[in-house]
Formats: sequence, C-alpha cells, structure tokens
Amino acid sequence: MPPKRMLPRRDRLRALGLSQVAVLLVACASVVPGELKEQVRSVPVAKLERTPESYVGSLLLFGGEILAVRAQGEWIEIEVLERPLGLRDRPRINRPPRGRFAVLLPQEGDARVDKLEPGRLVTVVGEAQGRVSLAPDGPPDELPVLMARYIHLWPAPLFPGGPEIGIEFGVRGSIGF
Repeated sequence: MPPKRMLPRRDRLRALGLSQVAVLLVACASVVPGELKEQVRSVPVAKLERTPESYVGSLLLFGGEILAVRAQGEWIEIEVLERPLGLRDRPRINRPPRGRFAVLLPQEGDARVDKLEPGRLVTVVGEAQGRVSLAPDGPPDELPVLMARYIHLWPAPLFPGGPEIGIEFGVRGSIGF
C-alpha cells in the first residue's frame, strides 16, 4: 500500500477556507425554493394594502408574525403582521411591522394547524388574490390575501422576548406547495 500523500499546508488552508465559504453560502441561502424565488415580484406591503387588486395573480414574498389562525371549511386562514425580511428571508422581529396580510392555505392532511400558532414567524410565497374580510360578524376588516404556494414556519425562539438566536437543523423545515 503506497503512503498517503499530504497536500502542502498552503493548499490545505485554501481547501479549508473554500469549504467554510461554501457552508456559509448554503447557510445564508433563502428558505424559498429557487424556482419560486425567481418568479417573485417585489411589492411593498403598504402598496399591496392600498390596491391589492392591482397585483392579482402576482407571486409575492412576505413574512411576519402570525396573529391568528382560523379553519374555514377546506381552508386555513392565517392573519400575519408583516415584518421586513432578513437573512434567509426570515422576518426580523427587531424591526417595526409595516402592515398586515392574510394567507389562505388548503386544509390538507399535511397542513398542520396546531403548528400554525399566534406568535410564530412565517415566510410566505403566495399568489395575490385581492382582499378578504376576516371579521364576518364584526366591523369590516379587509386585508390583502395571498393563496399560499410555499410556507416556511420558523422554529420557535429559544428565548422568547430575548435576542434573535437559535439553532436549526435540516434542509427543509417547512410546509411546501
């Protein structure tokens, strides 16, 4: 058996550096699948709130904090307090909210309503559908609505109310459509 040939120190350091850069790039990549990310139209939530009819059929990317979840027949209706997106398209809770929107999600076997609870962070790619009224019994409260094409539910924080730190495992920890 021939002896193992070692790379020179400089080449080993270069290989280590390149592997660390590759890991960092993968870790910083968006949670949204690339094919959907390419189709997303960039629209401020304030514009969407004013004229949601102008964006019907457009794929939009938003994120925020879940305010309420309601099962409506064969649909799950999610009310979201929109927040700016940060690294990996994670909503930034240290930034002020800029508006609200609703998400419609088909109630299928894999759509877990118990995981969609108020306070959790969510990133959504959805097709704009116009407006929806969330309070049929109360005062009119219409929000722009997205038909979910992809949803990523972020892990609950390790320290609620504390700094934004956490550990995630896995390649896809989300509900994808």
